[in-house]
Formats: sequence, structure tokens, C-alpha cells
Amino acid sequence: MKLPMKSSKLLLILLSISLVACLGDKAPDTPDTPDTPDTPDTSNPIIVQDAGSAIEDCDQPLESYTQFQQVYNECISWGESENKGTLEVKYRSDDATLTGFGLRVHFDSSAISFDKLSYNFPTEFIGSGGPDNDVDDFDNDATTDKYITAAWASLLGNWPGEDTTNQATNYAEINLVNIDFNIEDSNNDNYVINYTSSSNPTGVSLIFGR
Repeated sequence: MKLPMKSSKLLLILLSISLVACLGDKAPDTPDTPDTPDTPDTSNPIIVQDAGSAIEDCDQPLESYTQFQQVYNECISWGESENKGTLEVKYRSDDATLTGFGLRVHFDSSAISFDKLSYNFPTEFIGSGGPDNDVDDFDNDATTDKYITAAWASLLGNWPGEDTTNQATNYAEINLVNIDFNIEDSNNDNYVINYTSSSNPTGVSLIFGR
């Protein structure tokens, strides 16, 4: 699990957070009470949270934020074969009329290998790529060595679209992509997923976590 870092470092690495891809008893232990990291001195700071904790357990509840994009996931869903699983990457925002989003999904290729990516939200989807070697260490985590990319862009500034707004929460809520992984080494339990942003609208805060 990643340790808290100074806010200047967080901004430099484009805001990453380790999220454990739950594997039952294979998953690494997570602390019962997450440490509270330093946050920027601003009225709309960045949240960093430990895996497994709800957004309400962070330094501020989600509803206290304006102009935000959040990327999060549930546990990896393992099928009939225990060596194959699917990660569903989800998104929510309080603004359905943005210019898009660019995402990197980091992982440890000695523990799990990339199989395929299926985009769940085709609107303004401009492509995916990878896996690429994380030679620049975008997520500031030496235990992850590769990443996959996916991006959406709207020239008219209407992403993801008002029709994605959940009337109960008033947030735009979508399932971005499904990523299939294979277990490479059953003795290596580093099933940690990190997210970083390759691009996001100016003035919008990024929140990575559930």
C-alpha cells in the first residue's frame, strides 16, 4: 500500500492512488483505519485514500466537492478459471458537460498480465493503448512496471453527457472500461492497481478511489 506523500509530490505525479484488486484470501492486508495524507492548501483539495475505505472515510465527503472527476473500481471479478479476472473501471462526476478524460491503469506485470480491454462507454472514445513500460514511473510506485491507457474527448464539451446523470445522486455515472487480466505467478500477490491521469479538464479535481 502506498504511503502518504506531500501534496506537492501528489500534484507532480498527476494524483495516483493504489487500489487493491480484491482476491479473497489472496489479497494483501489493508489497514483498518487509513492514514490521512497531507492535502493541498485549497478549498477543493485532492483526496488520497487507502484501498477498501469508503469515500466518506476520507478527509472530506464526496458531496463537499465541486468540479471533480472520480475514477474507482470494485474488486476484480474472477470467472470459472481462478487465473483469469476482469477489472471494471468506473467513473463519476458532478459535471456531465466536460471535455473528456485520459486515464492510465498501472499494474505489476510479474503478478498479472494484460489480456484485453473492452470499452463500456463508447461516446467520444478516442482509443486505448498498451501495455506500455512505465519508464517514467507516472504513479510513483516501483512495484508497478506497466500501464494501459484509455481516453475520451469531446470537442463540444458535452462529456459524458447529461443522459448519464443519475437522478438519485445528480452525478454523471458511467462504467468506463473492463480490463481482463491473467495471473502470471500464483506466488506473487501484488494485485495492486494504480490510476493516474494523462489528461483532464482545467480546474477539475481528480479523486481516485471508491
